[in-house]
Amino acid sequence: GCEPASVVHVIPLAIGQCPRPLALAMAPGRGTCCLLAVLSFLSSGGAKELKYPDGVRPGDQISGTDGEFFRYKHVLIKPPDDDDRMESLRMAEDIKCTACVAIVRNLLKKAESNSEDHIMDQLDGELVEVPELTDNPQENRVNANRKGCNKHFKDELLLRGWSVSRCPEAEGAKLTVQAVNEEGAAGTKGSEVAPLAREGQEFCLEQRSRLPTERDVDTYSTRNEAAFYACENTVARYAQEI
Repeated sequence: GCEPASVVHVIPLAIGQCPRPLALAMAPGRGTCCLLAVLSFLSSGGAKELKYPDGVRPGDQISGTDGEFFRYKHVLIKPPDDDDRMESLRMAEDIKCTACVAIVRNLLKKAESNSEDHIMDQLDGELVEVPELTDNPQENRVNANRKGCNKHFKDELLLRGWSVSRCPEAEGAKLTVQAVNEEGAAGTKGSEVAPLAREGQEFCLEQRSRLPTERDVDTYSTRNEAAFYACENTVARYAQEI
């Protein structure tokens, strides 16, 4: 009765517009600037060093039964470990209230009416139709499990421009939250201004005008996973109360 082990593709780290797959399979004469940018980023303390696990190379597939393997199709460099999960949980604790409000607002707009049943239908986030099968088993697995918070954190947060980032240090700073229309495009009409952070808050949920791609949200990162945990610890846990 156990779920089969999931498989995700291991892909190299990509920063900005760096060509993939970076230095590990770099064509002659290309990617030097990107390699320098990565080395500078890692050496500056901006992130812990990322290394491929022993025996794993770019493009390989890795197996696992942890929840991330049912949410993501790709990972950067290495699969998540317990340290990564703790980091995501810590971020989620800071952003969960903002995430909950954003998710619920968007879901209520989709509800057929304000009845309890119709609202619960949206909070449950069940599949509306059977996903089209591909020749990639991992894509099929992730698509089939795109429901509940596995769906909400992508559709109602990440794909609408919300992302986790460190809060500005300036006290009392304000952020203009861009309004997003039904097609997901950002605009200025109807935007609102909200405080960035409460006292002691390290991470904030910021909505940006540049929207991510499906590949971006299908690639594991601790900050993407923080958005999932924020949904799981609010909308999923308190759906009946909501």
